[in-house]
Amino acid sequence: MSEKNDQKSNGKPRGRAAAVGLTKDRIVDVAIAQIDEKGFHAFSMRELARALGVSPNNIYWHVGGTKEDLFGEIAARFTAEVSQSLPRDKPWQDRLRTVFLSYREAVSDHANVAPLLGAQLKSNGVANLALVEAVLTALHDAGYRGPGMRDAFNALIGGLCGFVTMEFAPAPDDKAQEWEALFAERVAGIDPALFPYTHSVLPEFSNRIFVLRWENGKDVSYASSFDFLLDLLIEGLSAHAPNQTPTS
Repeated sequence: MSEKNDQKSNGKPRGRAAAVGLTKDRIVDVAIAQIDEKGFHAFSMRELARALGVSPNNIYWHVGGTKEDLFGEIAARFTAEVSQSLPRDKPWQDRLRTVFLSYREAVSDHANVAPLLGAQLKSNGVANLALVEAVLTALHDAGYRGPGMRDAFNALIGGLCGFVTMEFAPAPDDKAQEWEALFAERVAGIDPALFPYTHSVLPEFSNRIFVLRWENGKDVSYASSFDFLLDLLIEGLSAHAPNQTPTS
């Protein structure tokens, strides 16, 4: 029997794929676990297939046909979970706050997945529609329409999801500890004559702000900065909102 026929019959998996109980959810679970352990850049479809005890073609059959489809499903795992069961009777501001706080919390539990989210177009796709729907619905209830809704949506996703991607950005894969020590030394050696204000805030800000850091959000929390940005965006959207509908 050919591998193609072994994989499906009447739309259902057969052979080895069925024997090991292979499902899309299990594939995503194991893929996330491997990224947690090794990092996104070390992730391999061949290693994933070996861990699942199947061929890569079995995986492709379940997730849509390509590696990019798998990445889209991994991204959707985080976006779908945070946008379920949002009660429509809550104000749109509260719904947006809940969605993005939950999103950051979900990613923080699997920080190595962060480089895949937002920064990689291959993680985009219709699998993320739960998040899109939740955010667009909240903006609609705020009174946004057309180009205004588009710009508001991009500001929220780019600002908040982009923040999380940057917060959990990984250190260099090779000799990470050496790089961290070297970078810390360079920050400590900033010349006060050339950069007086930056030097003056180093005791409080060193390794606590983007750019001047050698550890990411797994080791140093950026929760207060994320909350600050979330409040700014929601307050700004409220201030610029058109006449709101009665349902808002």
